Amino acid sequence: MKTSTKFCLFTSLLIPLSFLSCSNDEVQAENSLEGLWEINRINSRYGTFTETSFNPTETVSDSGQLGTFLFGEETVDYSFMRNDSLFTGDGSWTLDLEKVNAGFFKVNQFTLSIEDQFLFDVTFEDDTKNAEKKATNITLVETPTNGFGVSIELFLEKK
Repeated sequence: MKTSTKFCLFTSLLIPLSFLSCSNDEVQAENSLEGLWEINRINSRYGTFTETSFNPTETVSDSGQLGTFLFGEETVDYSFMRNDSLFTGDGSWTLDLEKVNAGFFKVNQFTLSIEDQFLFDVTFEDDTKNAEKKATNITLVETPTNGFGVSIELFLEKK
């Protein structure tokens, strides 16, 4: 009887803590995003994409001061040059967190949506545990799912 009571107490404490840690990661990531970010490198990978593979035809890399993202609490302004083309705009942004399997563990996978303009996979710092807390470097990657297209990888540093 005592073991059953201890187990119930343990699980009643553990379950809310697991939700708290997930939401805490998301809050830390959102707080890290807010502010001014400078793009210092962009890789553009052209090729044929499917859901499970990529057949590259060309890679173009740009480096230097290529543009900025300015994240407010709810909106973002961006302007950057990629392959001699200017991309500029603004809109609302959302950051979603999903726990995905990585071997024996679940890891954070962040996705940044900027209205209907971009859908990026986000890597904070070196992608280790709690890397999203007070991050000063992020990588944004947008990859097409089917057909010929371009995958863009933006490397940003917080200013």
